Amino acid sequence: GSLGRLGSYEVEEVLGSGGMGIVLLACDEKLHRAVAIKAMAPTLATNEHARRRFIREGRAAAAVRDDHVLGIHGAGEVNGLPFLVMEYIVGRSLAQRLEADGPLPLPDILRIGGQIARGLAAAHAQGVVHRDIKPANILLENGIERVKITDFGLAHAVDDVRTTQPGTVVGTPEYMSPEQARGERVDHRSDLFSLGCVLYAMCAGRPPFRASSTVAII
Repeated sequence: GSLGRLGSYEVEEVLGSGGMGIVLLACDEKLHRAVAIKAMAPTLATNEHARRRFIREGRAAAAVRDDHVLGIHGAGEVNGLPFLVMEYIVGRSLAQRLEADGPLPLPDILRIGGQIARGLAAAHAQGVVHRDIKPANILLENGIERVKITDFGLAHAVDDVRTTQPGTVVGTPEYMSPEQARGERVDHRSDLFSLGCVLYAMCAGRPPFRASSTVAII
């Protein structure tokens, strides 16, 4: 039942993958608990900017301590491949719930929206802007459906100018603020715009801005 090892972690299952890497379910043998490990894609690990961005993800998320932000337990590196060790949440994303159920009842919209706002407030208090708030990055824990904001892959400290690249557009167009779409420097207000788009999606079952191409959406 094992796929292999990453340091002291026994990898059991592939949970998903994205542009930055792959997410694995693993067992922390020291503490005897399940954890999620986000390992950087080997093709990106040799890119210095990508490595800085990945490391920044861990530092940004670890600095935020809140019930509605996915916890970071630690970080490591094996054979030049960096990885983050995260809290493992059993549940589904808000995107999966919207796809299955369509528009949500008003009490759920208010509860989920309020919890996202509280998680963002905690991040912003630490000077961290997420920059990619969307239903796919909102986890809903099984049972109580407690919100956990995840994937700070695009997050950066507001005062971190060393890794800022003006003119670069990153994020998800359907939920992106106008200033982010223009490639300008963003602050916490950009996350609030994206939260407004998420609230719209929960009400309507679809994002507020839709078109046949990224350029048309923007």
